[in-house]
Amino acid sequence: MSSFDVILHPTDFTEESEQAFSLACSIARDQFASLVIAHILPAECRPADAATDDSIDESSPMIRCCREKIVKMKAVAGDLPVSFRITYGYSVAAILNIAHEEKADLIVIASHQQSRFHLQLHGSVAEGILRQAHCPVLILRQPVSSFISSTTAIGAVDATLST
Repeated sequence: MSSFDVILHPTDFTEESEQAFSLACSIARDQFASLVIAHILPAECRPADAATDDSIDESSPMIRCCREKIVKMKAVAGDLPVSFRITYGYSVAAILNIAHEEKADLIVIASHQQSRFHLQLHGSVAEGILRQAHCPVLILRQPVSSFISSTTAIGAVDATLST
């Protein structure tokens, strides 16, 4: 298996993303890699007076909420070298831009269960990243059956990675 120096984990702070974050942390520890966590805010939420996508209003309740969640993620990451990126934009393009800027060697992202109609209408962020990324992408799919726990799904992915 290739060596990874920088792992990017895009998050939307959902339970599915938390599971993918745990997997990203595990891989980062195994590879002695740094972890970049990215959260993309919808482009429509960008303040009108923002000069760039990176102009973040720290006093905004939305940004304060993101920062609180990031602090909790940092605690889970423990001693891993972790950096965080919050930006406005369209998810796939923004994530790919961050991956390029951070020179990511791997992207670890969760997929969300969606209806076929929703996917046909809107597409999938994970699929868009998989198709366009310059580096390997690991998508943590959610179990279809309620009989399969999330730890079983993560264990199955971990076993696949170690071979």
